[in-house]
Amino acid sequence: PPFSLVFFFLKTKESFFLSPPPPPPPPPSFTLQNKTSILRRGKKRESRPPPIFTFLVHFFLFFSQNLVHQSLEIGRTAEQEAQNGAGIQFFSPPQKKKVESWMTGGGGNDASYPLCEGTIDQVKYIPVRLTIEERKRQRLLRAAVSASRYTDVVDTPANEKRRLTTILKEQYNLYLGTYVADVQPMERGLQMCGEPELSRAEGMITTLFELSRRYKVMNPETMRCDYGKLLFIMQDSVREEVKEQLGFNPMKPIVTVHSRAVELGVEDLLSEPELALATTPVPRLSRIQNLNVALRKKDKTVARLVAKYARRGSKLEDKVEQLIRSIDDANCYIRDNSDTISAMITELKMHFSPHSAEPGLALAISEGVEGSRLSHEHEKQYHFVLQSLTLWKNITKHMYKLWLLMEVDLLSEDNPYSLEDTGQGFNRKQQAPQLYDAMQGILEMTKQEVSVWVGSDKVHIGDHQVPNGYNFIEKYTQTARIINPILKTVQAIDTIAKDPEHLAYIKDVWATPEVLKKSILCDFFRHGFDGSGGDNDMDAGSCIDGRLTSAWHWCSSIKGKPFYPIFLLAGFGSFDGDFT
Repeated sequence: PPFSLVFFFLKTKESFFLSPPPPPPPPPSFTLQNKTSILRRGKKRESRPPPIFTFLVHFFLFFSQNLVHQSLEIGRTAEQEAQNGAGIQFFSPPQKKKVESWMTGGGGNDASYPLCEGTIDQVKYIPVRLTIEERKRQRLLRAAVSASRYTDVVDTPANEKRRLTTILKEQYNLYLGTYVADVQPMERGLQMCGEPELSRAEGMITTLFELSRRYKVMNPETMRCDYGKLLFIMQDSVREEVKEQLGFNPMKPIVTVHSRAVELGVEDLLSEPELALATTPVPRLSRIQNLNVALRKKDKTVARLVAKYARRGSKLEDKVEQLIRSIDDANCYIRDNSDTISAMITELKMHFSPHSAEPGLALAISEGVEGSRLSHEHEKQYHFVLQSLTLWKNITKHMYKLWLLMEVDLLSEDNPYSLEDTGQGFNRKQQAPQLYDAMQGILEMTKQEVSVWVGSDKVHIGDHQVPNGYNFIEKYTQTARIINPILKTVQAIDTIAKDPEHLAYIKDVWATPEVLKKSILCDFFRHGFDGSGGDNDMDAGSCIDGRLTSAWHWCSSIKGKPFYPIFLLAGFGSFDGDFT
């Protein structure tokens, strides 16, 4: 029988196969009288199985018993070896030697994969994964913020005294309602309804705000509308007038892997040589055997680190594993998003050359032609696109550091904001010095990587184009949303071309599927990086912010492109994703 069935029955009832088969029931006695009555009722007489069938059945039962005995023996041996620190040996001696060679670093390149060692240096900025109970609690504040109209009534042109009154009213109602809904018993929360200040709710409110912010950083695709509102509520709460009236400040730093490790006294874990292997996502290896070995090796490494820093069965054991898994989560996010941009860089280098261009596929752009606001020859535009994509990739790799520095700048008591009309409505204009310095470091690193820099290197933060650090981070968390649909469409063209009618359409318009791929990429590389998208000529250009603005402008005009039907055939819905 299949091994899965054998082990299933072993797990449920070891004696299922081990007990001898029941004796066959005695054959019914047939007489002429009862045989005639059976035939009259329309039933046929059951015939005996042929001898060869009986032999096969007995052989099958005998084989099953032997197999089960061997399986039980393997299970008992594995259990004993597991207690002694060993494991089941699934390989023959030559295979075992080969696998052990790879697991110790002596294998071939087809089985190994690079480790995410650089991310460990960012543990001061990587948030700790939420527990199940923490996830439940933060939903309450998210629901309250979602139902609130805070920014609609607060960020309006009014005198400062009236605006302060509105801020106090909205925040008092939000905090009090959240406290009453969370505290148990509810009568205890209702007792605060008549009190002028909410100092007793400080611990609960502070914790909920920290959990919600940490959840957003770990899951950037969530709270796309409510996260900004939540930050602006906290931004107003750090003002002296508000803190004095409410009686507390909900500001609390996000719990990171480093801060939690220091709190638990296991900061040496962060310098473990094996931590890189335990926190690196296993890629899609070409051979399933190598994939299984890599997954088992990673799990064993995690278990070994947990056992080293926590006593078995203690609460610390779960917390140490939570730290390791949090770094793993961060690596998954960075890998998925940076690999998307790296794949687009690969498409650029594979289909285009900086030194020459195919007829009709040149990347050159001219100001005033097809909406372009820049003039670049083919080679210059090639390097402009390459350095822009490389910059986006490096920003993605340092996103957690940039994100937490943005919150520090935005929620600083010494860094007030001003409500101004930036041409796109009233926005909170505020400088972000720490975020700006970090961006300058990433920019210098990108310049060294690409060796050739084209255009402006100005970073806009705290002006009418990018009013504050939150707007900056919100823009650069969307780069994968721009690139992913384009890559999926280009990769789906070969599948689409297998349909005769689709292939006839492609040949009629683009001659070949390969030309169609290059046409889509060429249009994006030209008009997704042409300086367009600004409100006026002063806002357009080649600055750091303008490159991403041009890409979004290209996305907004996708329906007018000749290849838009190909996007639809590839399953394209939108670039913007889901806001729920």
